[in-house]
Amino acid sequence: MMINEQINPTDDVDISFSKYVAARNIRYDSHMEGGIPDYAYALDYSLRQKIRAIPGAYPFFKAMSSTYVPLQKQLHNMKSVKVSSNQFPKLHAMLCDCANTLGIGIPTMFVVDGIGVMNAMALTCEDAEPLIIMFSAMVERLTDAEMKAIIGHECGHIHNNHGIYNMAVEFIKGTASALIPGVGQILALLSVPVFHALQVWSRAGEVTADRAGIICCGEHESTERGDAKLTAGGIMGAEINIDEFVRQYDMLRSTPVRMMEWLDTHPAAVRRILADREFMKSEVYYKWHPEQKQPNMKLYTKKELDEQCDRFISVTKSEKRRDR
Repeated sequence: MMINEQINPTDDVDISFSKYVAARNIRYDSHMEGGIPDYAYALDYSLRQKIRAIPGAYPFFKAMSSTYVPLQKQLHNMKSVKVSSNQFPKLHAMLCDCANTLGIGIPTMFVVDGIGVMNAMALTCEDAEPLIIMFSAMVERLTDAEMKAIIGHECGHIHNNHGIYNMAVEFIKGTASALIPGVGQILALLSVPVFHALQVWSRAGEVTADRAGIICCGEHESTERGDAKLTAGGIMGAEINIDEFVRQYDMLRSTPVRMMEWLDTHPAAVRRILADREFMKSEVYYKWHPEQKQPNMKLYTKKELDEQCDRFISVTKSEKRRDR
């Protein structure tokens, strides 16, 4: 008498971890061009290369970051609340999803006491685990979708190795230098061109990070609303009309007052929103989200995308808006 063998429906399923890793690496490698993510704003990368060429600047900030980031991890572990699957689980799920989308390790995230302070930051260096610091006002005043855009933005800084450069900006602003003795005196010896180069780079780096947030969310509206709310102090409800807010760019670009933005480390929110909308018209975005691509869509190449963003992000150009 023959006994029928039981058939395991999973026998034909390939559960090889090595093949999974290989497939995952192929996916992420397809989004790298010349060693940098394909969505990175060209101005961001070119300015970083110029900053690295300034004698002594990069090694100095790298050394400072290697001290500062581990110190911050210990301080926040003592004074802040660590995000995990059991603590702020919704934030943790967003963090994991964003990290997985971009192909980076899951950063450590802390929620810090920041009543009325609308801010988040990524702290990274080459020798330490990256951190994301989220101020409590952000968690309280942003929707889940807006929070994911912010988390994706910070993961974008990590993905693009912005850490040392971002830390350099924090040292220059004085927010980091006070914790390391002697740094303030050394910074005073650095030239004005170094300060200027870092501020210009910082504005370009924000465009790259915004693109990462959009990729993680799969849409740009959450990033736009988040930028607008940050400008208004995290106002609740639907009071902000994004299209009306963007029209403020028309006045911004037409007045020399815009030149004061040279002193800022972030582009004006209306500039960022316009750059975000250009990204949604690009081949790069639909390479990350091919399921959203419609037939006969006319899309920018990467070069065209960056040229369009230059028109809005540049403080000196600030060209007139026009529909494509």
